[in-house]
Amino acid sequence: MNFTTKPSYYQVGGSLTNNAPNYVKRQADDDLYNRLKAGEFCYVLNSRQMGKSSLQVRTIQRLTNEGIACAAIDISEIGHRGVTPEQWYAGLLRILENNFNLSDIVNVRTWWRDRNFLTPVQRLSEFIETVLLPNISSNIVIFIDEIDSILALDFPADDFLALIRSCYNKRANNSEFDRLTWALLGVASPTDLCREQNASSNTPFNIGKAIELTGFDETEAQPLAAGLAELTDSPQEVLTEVLYWTGGQPFLTQKLCKLLLENPQLMPNLPPPAQGGEDPAAPYQGREKDRINTSKEWVEKVVRLKIVENWETQDVPEHLSTIRDRLFKENQRIVRRLGLYQQILEQAEIVPDGSAEQMELRLSGLIVKHGEKLTISNPIYEAVFNKELIAEKLEKLSPYSEAIKLWLNSSCEDDSQLLRGDDLQSALVWAAGKSLRNEDFQFLTASQKVILSNQNQLLHLATLETKKAVCDAEKALLEANSAKQKAKQWIGIGSAVLAASLVGAIGFSTLAYQRFRLAQASIEIEQNGSDALLLAVSQKTENSEALSEALLRAIASGKKLKTLVENKHNLEEYPATRPLLALQIILDKISETQPKTTSSIPPTQINWQAHKGAVTSVSFSPNRQILATAGIDDRVRIWNFSGEKIAEWKALQQSVNMVNFSPNGKFLATAGRDSTVKLWNLSGKNISQLTGIQGSVTSISFSPEGKLLAAAGIDSQAAIWQLSKLPKLIPSSVQIPGHKGLVRSVNFSPKGDFLTTLDGQSTVRIWNLSGKLKKILPLQAIGISFSPAQHQYRFATVTLNGKVGLWNLSEKALVKEFQTLHFDAKSISFSPDGERLATVGIDKTVRLWNLAGRQVAQFEFEENVVSVSWSGDGKQIAVAGSNGTVWLRQVEGLEELLKQSCNFFISQPKYFTRVSTLCK
Repeated sequence: MNFTTKPSYYQVGGSLTNNAPNYVKRQADDDLYNRLKAGEFCYVLNSRQMGKSSLQVRTIQRLTNEGIACAAIDISEIGHRGVTPEQWYAGLLRILENNFNLSDIVNVRTWWRDRNFLTPVQRLSEFIETVLLPNISSNIVIFIDEIDSILALDFPADDFLALIRSCYNKRANNSEFDRLTWALLGVASPTDLCREQNASSNTPFNIGKAIELTGFDETEAQPLAAGLAELTDSPQEVLTEVLYWTGGQPFLTQKLCKLLLENPQLMPNLPPPAQGGEDPAAPYQGREKDRINTSKEWVEKVVRLKIVENWETQDVPEHLSTIRDRLFKENQRIVRRLGLYQQILEQAEIVPDGSAEQMELRLSGLIVKHGEKLTISNPIYEAVFNKELIAEKLEKLSPYSEAIKLWLNSSCEDDSQLLRGDDLQSALVWAAGKSLRNEDFQFLTASQKVILSNQNQLLHLATLETKKAVCDAEKALLEANSAKQKAKQWIGIGSAVLAASLVGAIGFSTLAYQRFRLAQASIEIEQNGSDALLLAVSQKTENSEALSEALLRAIASGKKLKTLVENKHNLEEYPATRPLLALQIILDKISETQPKTTSSIPPTQINWQAHKGAVTSVSFSPNRQILATAGIDDRVRIWNFSGEKIAEWKALQQSVNMVNFSPNGKFLATAGRDSTVKLWNLSGKNISQLTGIQGSVTSISFSPEGKLLAAAGIDSQAAIWQLSKLPKLIPSSVQIPGHKGLVRSVNFSPKGDFLTTLDGQSTVRIWNLSGKLKKILPLQAIGISFSPAQHQYRFATVTLNGKVGLWNLSEKALVKEFQTLHFDAKSISFSPDGERLATVGIDKTVRLWNLAGRQVAQFEFEENVVSVSWSGDGKQIAVAGSNGTVWLRQVEGLEELLKQSCNFFISQPKYFTRVSTLCK
């Protein structure tokens, strides 16, 4: 057997040359070549080391042979961190000049400077139209490799993608652009590359062709068998085993073939090596059980010894390490991503749904799409990133790993493993903002249901007590009536003293009776509203008949409530609120079942993609129909109430944690991860920058008259600045010491005479404006909010387990408490009129309450809710989502809900009789 085959026959990593004998031609080769030749825009977006660069080299060679001028631009070479738009676009232009030999035609440096009145992307566009196309007479293809590099730029490259799209749009009016086309290659999804999610008309991806780059199949991989032919008499058999282990993954396939060439001593039926030389297979000599007899055993042994075992030391060039880094990347989706991968390991395949977690796994290369299913790419990945490793990683991530393991092992029946008390609170805090596995959601939900069950038992006992009280009241009423009859008998005696006494007794009895009747009516209305709501939410499927019946019942109870509260404008005085909640939830459910274009219910909310990644904050203008949003993408955007963008700018604060309008609405303040607070006008011009907080700034608050600004950060600090001399600011600030670690929030009182801080230990402190501590409240809170209605002189707090406290501002004393349905509360906020409180938890739900502790509305969203803001008139809330969405939701009162509900039935004749009675 000949062992002189050169190991260099196979190449591991890097682009293969045009004439490389081990290049494997795939369907993608012809697809990309034919479509680019036809002038179509193409993109090859796939995981690393799938042969994209080699595909580009071969395609350029084929196109060049056809007389097509090509340029290959690796944009990672231009740089990203610290590169300005001016430098980046100029770099692109310089590469085009070099690739197409245009230096004799134009002095790029002078040409670029002469057009500095244009934006960089306009200059690149003009260069293509006035220099490139006129001087290159053939068709042109520009390849952009490593396109994912644009994600690391300090500015969005959406304009560059829009430029590519514009080249196709210009074909309608300028035939010269028919000669130009583009190809993008990289490791990203189109969604990742387009930071401006709403700019669908500017992205090239919806007019281009995705080229699918798959692993090698056995027919395509025949060039690789040639390298094995000098080593074995059955190269085809060996290649089949190689492809089984690698799944045709190009990098792994080349590497495994190369390893087979480099380890001939492990071949089947190989004679023992000569004595005296060091042999890598020596540990296995003389042991019959370790003898290798087949090609299958040979390939398996090389895989185990040279790739899987101690893989981190043998991963050269890096491949598995790159996958590991993507798989275990710490972000909000890590738990769900690992859980999804664990599910595929256990089930072998799942149905693709286009989720962010699935896309991350596909871009890592770990999973591939086969037909209509997603599966593990190959047995090597499955062996390296195995079930035990994933389970171990998940256990380290979650604070309840042992409890959930035992609970799942009991088929989810062992309630003793469910979390309670502080353990549940800690778990909910850990889970906040994370994308979790389904098992985690089930476990945490079950844990909360146990608490809810206990609460329901208490509620049941309270109901029994209420019924007993009603019986006692009825008994007292009978006794009162009996006393009244006896009184009539005594009136004839003519005793003035006795008559006067009886008049007083009867008056008191009448007042008691009126109160009893009010209580009785309230209980009936509340019960009827609950029945309607229960009918609607108990349907396993969207039953339109049941929903209509539920809405009719809700209207009936709502009408009775309207009569009962006719002269009460204060929501806190409503003796029942369940009809409001029932009407709102049922209308929402009906609206979900109807097409938006034909729905008889007017839309009550709109949403739009506002940022890439989480929206950290949303703020309404106090005097205009606009709102501002900020996100982890370090951008600030201003929108109108239709979701149309008015202004946008990059804050250059690494990430913007909070945005607030000034009280006069003339400027904005942003809190940055980079320790700064910046002030902006509404066009995005930076007015000033405040420093003095160490670490990320977590919260900012304007005083009511706008003369002071307070901020707090993660490193125990809070401070106050004077703003009276804007734009010239006094650099010094009043420091507010005394915290330990994170300061969650800082808030001025409605009159601006003091402020509060809330730290990471859930302690609420009250300070005067000189930074002197006045009081520490006797509670542990997770959120705090002041009522803007100064006549109320109240503020509210909410604890992690969802208990709301209402406090008197003047005395800083607790006046009322009530328990919400959140056992995972994150924040609380007063409506502008002080009538409602909005609470937020990790259950993607915002709940509204009146100040008596009765729930009046419930809004469910598709993402975790990061923050909530009220419009100035209190008729809308804006909700910031963890995946970049902003919702604008109407908040309706009883009158509006009844009107919408009655209007819904106008077009339904079969309900005419009942509705005409209810809605007259």
